[in-house]
Amino acid sequence: MYRGDLARDGHPASATLGAAGAKRLKAVWQVEMSGGVNGTPAIAGGVVVAASEGGVVAAYRAGSGARIWQVDRLGPISGSPTIAGGRVIVATLSGHIYALDLATGNKMWDAAAPGVKPALWSSPTVYGQMVLLGVGSQYGDDPLEAGRVLALDVATGTQVWAVCALEGCRPGDGIWSSPAIDGAGRGFIGVGNPDDGVLAFDVASGRRLWMTSFHADGGRDVDVGATPIVLMAGGRESIAVGSNAGVFKLLDATTGAVIWSRELVSGSAVHGLLASPAYDGTNFYVPSAGTPVGIFALGVADGRTRWTYDSGLPVYSAPAIGNGVLVFGIGDVFGDPNAGGVVALSSRDGSVLWIADFHSAAFSAPAMSGDMVIIGNSRGDVIAYRPG
Repeated sequence: MYRGDLARDGHPASATLGAAGAKRLKAVWQVEMSGGVNGTPAIAGGVVVAASEGGVVAAYRAGSGARIWQVDRLGPISGSPTIAGGRVIVATLSGHIYALDLATGNKMWDAAAPGVKPALWSSPTVYGQMVLLGVGSQYGDDPLEAGRVLALDVATGTQVWAVCALEGCRPGDGIWSSPAIDGAGRGFIGVGNPDDGVLAFDVASGRRLWMTSFHADGGRDVDVGATPIVLMAGGRESIAVGSNAGVFKLLDATTGAVIWSRELVSGSAVHGLLASPAYDGTNFYVPSAGTPVGIFALGVADGRTRWTYDSGLPVYSAPAIGNGVLVFGIGDVFGDPNAGGVVALSSRDGSVLWIADFHSAAFSAPAMSGDMVIIGNSRGDVIAYRPG
């Protein structure tokens, strides 16, 4: 599942990689797909599923990288696949959601998102018998779609409900964030311009609960595209996420009221805090593609900076957390496509444990399971690492 669980903290319970193991990471297998792999590979039951911008979804043996099946020509995929109930769920930038059989890759259903030319940047989320995801616009907002959250029946792909971010389903507030869900069945998702904030909704019905705008957009296109984290902070349930403008906020989950806010970096439409943050019960780890680039470790109670790491290249990759280890990719969307790699830091002080140079940008968030790390890059490689 994207970010490890429905709280979206990037700290999966199955991840056991520690600092000593991170220092000895070595590639154990590598496969090549058609088009960049920018989403997080999904791991379940010894199977790894990855998806690419070239419209390919493929399943591999986690231990060896041997391919089990491959499906082509689905349409470009930017988000992460989801595995649930023997199904692989993927969403495409051409506006389709597919369910594939995990064992064979056979297509089980195909659903089209509403809109003129919708793009599905959001990673599908399975909750009970529903698949949830956000609907946004094509790159450049042309045409500008009505941002909405869509719920489908996981067995058939039939629409259960849809809620628009703007009243009357007016164009705008496009959603390319993925939903986080708490134990009470409340969903939280980032929205784009003009509101640039977080929308809360009841997952069972799609009923709106609240909307908090982070800042006036002013034509800057500084969306909240990252996926929020759900956590307990100071005795109350809270939501944490950043925006493209470079601000990071902690919100009250019940009301949307701001608990604290930090202006971390100088952002823009394609820079700032685009990638989803991580949380390990002690700190938030906030990736920056703005100025300065790198990782900010922030205290939960007050948002104060505990340490920073200068990555040299932007971080569009959402960090994954093991046992005292933070792993993420680096690379520039508009810079040298042959520069980038993957980095492991100590979550205690930000010191570097290990770096691998891909000679390719890595926008994918790593998947972690046990002591294994699996990550994609913009060249189309999927690489698995383990301590050697």
